[in-house]
Amino acid sequence: MSRESPRTRSSVNGEDVRSEIIRRIVGGQWQAGDRLPSCRQIAAEFGSNANTVNRELQRLASEGVVRSEPRRGTYVTGSGALSILSTTLQDQVDELARRALAIGTSRDDLIALIDESFANAHEPSIAFAECNVTDLHQMTELILNATGVEMKPMLIDDLARRDSAGAFELIATPLFHLGEVLDVIDDDDRIVELNFTASSKTLREIAALSSERVITVAAPTESGAERIAGLLRTVFRGTVNELVPPSGDAGALADVDVLVYVNAMQLTPPQLDMPGEVIRIDWQLDGTSADQLRTRVLALRGAAAPRAS
Repeated sequence: MSRESPRTRSSVNGEDVRSEIIRRIVGGQWQAGDRLPSCRQIAAEFGSNANTVNRELQRLASEGVVRSEPRRGTYVTGSGALSILSTTLQDQVDELARRALAIGTSRDDLIALIDESFANAHEPSIAFAECNVTDLHQMTELILNATGVEMKPMLIDDLARRDSAGAFELIATPLFHLGEVLDVIDDDDRIVELNFTASSKTLREIAALSSERVITVAAPTESGAERIAGLLRTVFRGTVNELVPPSGDAGALADVDVLVYVNAMQLTPPQLDMPGEVIRIDWQLDGTSADQLRTRVLALRGAAAPRAS
């Protein structure tokens, strides 16, 4: 679909509607979890009709881009747009190859043109913000492995310096640190929250514990302890307690049976020797968040700087 707004067209077909919906999702205007406007509202804005919009939304729902909930509306899933874009890109590459052959352009010349385009492409500056050094580097590596997106790791305290934050077009952060980042960044559009969950390995280790054991979750805040404890209760059959030790209170861990903690606690070796057993939470990046990040970065890369004359 062209950059021209759909409402300025005399006729808007289903493919136009589909392309515009995907463009808005990829561009971040409609993000994962957002409820879309009604079919009538979208149709009025696009210059289409409600039946066409409804048909295209059902098509996108079958592909996993959106989900429809009866009597509640249609929501962005954030998990299907990237595969659709990849298919579209393959079609465009096939067409490019056919056109090159038609005008006598060799394979090597075409590859040289593509290399030049890549050299001129815009690579956005992206930061990843976390509260502690251990999780910062572990999560940055997880993001790279899951999405191929390279980021500059930054502690949230360092990001608070305006000169540091202003250097980045996009700032990613774990969902549970979103509030802290919003406190120091005044541009919500530059922030993308990522959902990190306890890794399958960690949850399996906890699920294998005897139900007679007692788990104590240690986190630096009450909300953090509650969130992790709630997750552990979905896999552990025994008792799960929550603990937010006062600063410097090493004795709070002395009577703990199984300690489950996060790196943000910054526990010392003597403290980790006190409980009967210790399990550290390792993180993994939620697949929907990975797709959401890739589509956001893809949209930024598409905003290429003009070529030098």
